[in-house]
Amino acid sequence: MKKRVSFVFLIALLALGIVGCNVIKQKNGETKAIDYTVVEEGELPIEVKNVIDARKQEGFQMMYQCEGELYLMKGYGIQSTGGYSIQVESVTENKEAIHIKTKLVGPASREEQKDAISCPYIVVKVEGREKQVVFE
Repeated sequence: MKKRVSFVFLIALLALGIVGCNVIKQKNGETKAIDYTVVEEGELPIEVKNVIDARKQEGFQMMYQCEGELYLMKGYGIQSTGGYSIQVESVTENKEAIHIKTKLVGPASREEQKDAISCPYIVVKVEGREKQVVFE
């Protein structure tokens, strides 16, 4: 009998957890994709370039707002070889925040690896918004 009550209680907690997750999603509102541009190194504002140069050996996640543009910066720190790239999986927003999800992609083959270490990073530019930024 005691095991049966514990089992029913566990099922009830799991059900509440699932419902709770749905309530949180609805509270935050629908997310929508936003337009973005991956900024090449030569097109970076000098302030952004200086910050990246100072921190690129360590992993970093930062934002910088300038002249109505919001720069989202993500660095993956020192990698033992070259040939890495970064993919932007999504840039979305809801009522509270902008969400950016990126992925570090390693060299596909030995031929793409270079002997030197690398510090891969990416800078994404979106229209300026007064929102929190969440890096995923």
